[in-house]
Amino acid sequence: MKPASGVTRDHAIVIGGGIAGLLAARVLADHFRQVTLIERDRLPAPESRKGVPQGDHVHCMLAKGQEILAQLFPDLLPSLIAGGAIPADMGLHFHWHHHGVWKTRFDSGIAITFFTRPFLESQIAERVRALPNVRVFDASAEQLLIDRDVGRALGVAIRSSSDAPTSIHADLVVDAGGRGSQTPQWLEPAGYVRPAESAVQVNISYASRLYRAPRAKREWHALHVTSLPPSKRQGVIFAVEGDRLLTTLVGLHGERPPGGDAGYLDFARSLAIPDNHQVIANADPLTPIATLRFPANLRRHYERLAAFPDRLLVMGDAVCTFNPIYGQGMTVSALEAMALGRLLQVDNDLTGVCRKFRKQVADIIDTPWQLATGEDFRHAEAAGARPAGIPFLHWYTGRLHVNCASDAALALAFYRVMHMLDAPSALFRPSVVWRTLRG
Repeated sequence: MKPASGVTRDHAIVIGGGIAGLLAARVLADHFRQVTLIERDRLPAPESRKGVPQGDHVHCMLAKGQEILAQLFPDLLPSLIAGGAIPADMGLHFHWHHHGVWKTRFDSGIAITFFTRPFLESQIAERVRALPNVRVFDASAEQLLIDRDVGRALGVAIRSSSDAPTSIHADLVVDAGGRGSQTPQWLEPAGYVRPAESAVQVNISYASRLYRAPRAKREWHALHVTSLPPSKRQGVIFAVEGDRLLTTLVGLHGERPPGGDAGYLDFARSLAIPDNHQVIANADPLTPIATLRFPANLRRHYERLAAFPDRLLVMGDAVCTFNPIYGQGMTVSALEAMALGRLLQVDNDLTGVCRKFRKQVADIIDTPWQLATGEDFRHAEAAGARPAGIPFLHWYTGRLHVNCASDAALALAFYRVMHMLDAPSALFRPSVVWRTLRG
């Protein structure tokens, strides 16, 4: 794949080789003669890597994100499926016990695919690394180079495992370094202020394990048991490549799934229904139990800063980390990458692109942030600024979810919002409100 014809921009740097960084590099390759991707872990990495501690746990690319991946890499989804990823329909194959009921099963037309995070990331990384104008440095970003006098980022100082720090200059720097992004700290020595932050505490613990899939026939590709307050326990099982089942047990607000075999099964047995426990109790474990703690949804408001270095963009988890149980992060990164591509396509002024991108990222984040934190506020322990109207929204959406047990049209409306195919306002169309209230 070659850069778009007429490209006049010279060099872009991307910090971070996760999903956000890989998608940014793919888009930038169409608009810059050279793209440098800086990632301390070697890419592609078919197994979980240090820089992605969440890689051992269940991941979901929402339908909107899957559509974007198909646009950026036309051969990616066929390759994933050929490698064992599981294609599915959201309404038929995602069995979901939610608000005390099973959602009705029906052909939704919403295509999703189940895989492990390392498998997806390695497939994307192979394609990005193969682009002729992309180079990957196995190094860490040590410092952002900023010229305060002209008010712009000049590049990045990097360090590999064996070399002294090296400075790389560029026309544009993109920080896709994930939740550990150093941009807030890098801004201060150059005379800029750190962005304001919004946080909603959830104090989540994950415990995940791969099992060999039992030979018994099953009707689902995903099994999800969601708790309602006061319960703080959930469980999810995805069928993934290699004829395996990836199971993740979730504890909220201090509940922690045990890391030992017996405790793990006991935790699964304690869920609202026994299905998850029945599956894994009869399956052979293939890996140790991997754990992860996630303290809070965190959003950095770069769009509010009056002064910000030009030629610097921040995206992905470096801007906003969502409660991972909702599976929004990768799709939000894909939406941001596409927004960047559209801006570069129509505007040759990088100063204008950077200013507009900060605003567009904030707009992209608004909806999934409201959806995620709105659900998190069902728990009294969730600490953060609660928007007005939350009690009404909880009552209305709770009634909607219960009615999804028997109303396929209602379930489809919810799934389309969940998968970012429709705006949340779709749940308040007259026909949806009527179906929700008639109960």
